[in-house]
Amino acid sequence: MIRLPGGDTARHVKAFAHKQIAGLVLCLGLGCGSSGPAYTPVSATTDGTLYTIDMGALRMVVDASTGARITEFSLNGANVLTGTDVDPDNYGSTFWPSPQSSWCSAGGGCWPPIAAIDTEAYTGSIDPTTNIVQLTSGMASIAEFANSAVTVTKQFTPIPDSGAVDVTYTLTNVSPSVTVSVAPWQISRVQATGGLTFFASPDATPTYQAGSSASFKLTSESGDLWYAFSPVTGNSKAGADGEGWVAHVTQSRLFYLLSFPNIQPSEAAPGEAEVELYTGPSSDYLEIETQGALTSIAPGATLVWTVRWKLRPIIVAKVAVGSADLESIASFTLAQ
Repeated sequence: MIRLPGGDTARHVKAFAHKQIAGLVLCLGLGCGSSGPAYTPVSATTDGTLYTIDMGALRMVVDASTGARITEFSLNGANVLTGTDVDPDNYGSTFWPSPQSSWCSAGGGCWPPIAAIDTEAYTGSIDPTTNIVQLTSGMASIAEFANSAVTVTKQFTPIPDSGAVDVTYTLTNVSPSVTVSVAPWQISRVQATGGLTFFASPDATPTYQAGSSASFKLTSESGDLWYAFSPVTGNSKAGADGEGWVAHVTQSRLFYLLSFPNIQPSEAAPGEAEVELYTGPSSDYLEIETQGALTSIAPGATLVWTVRWKLRPIIVAKVAVGSADLESIASFTLAQ
């Protein structure tokens, strides 16, 4: 008999059972033994502008020629991110300073993103001892802050013991005199059709962008907000407070988990939120957006923010809003 902590109550039995089920679901998908799945051997290589980290069956590819964008995060060759075949401009995973209104002096719906950060070439290297990839942008200016000058460094660190890659973004203020106030913002594009996205939300009250389609709805269930994709008639976006993680389940049963420092609603950039979801009328991709705290960065200072990436296969009978099995898998995977 297994003795449960805190007494053999129904609540503890249920929690214990869900944890065991989550572990079994993941282990069956990975074919792991008693020691758990292996994310070795680890290597980092470069082929022209493409930098690749391999950890067993897990792979991350970064294109230094296009904003050091993550173009592949795959398990056994199945990539959770979309490519240029879906949208030639908006694909993979990128980084922006937040809020979007800071990108142009007029404020409002400023577009496109700052080229030196989002699409232009980065330079970098691989540490042969640690297999850490580090890529740095050219100098960029954030229009809201006249005469500002910043650079962005992206560091990709394999964490085989956790089956994860840590992506660390460092925004450095290289101006001799201008202070900037921004938050870090990661944007990952995944296939929309058949997907289910969810995250813990303390108040479970999303805010919808003006003009969002009526069919674009986040559902509150068991303390989480859930988004089951459905076609929309116009650009649709929602944001909400989170608890430092967001999960996405693909149609092919890949479980994509992002974890990052939790922030309070008061710490978010103006008009932004800790977790945001966006899709458009073409219904070809969903943006999973995570943000950190708005930070004042003095000349010579830096903002450093890390997002941990994990990808797992899962075996579940049904992917549905409010699934206790999916909640347990999220909890189990976060703890790894």
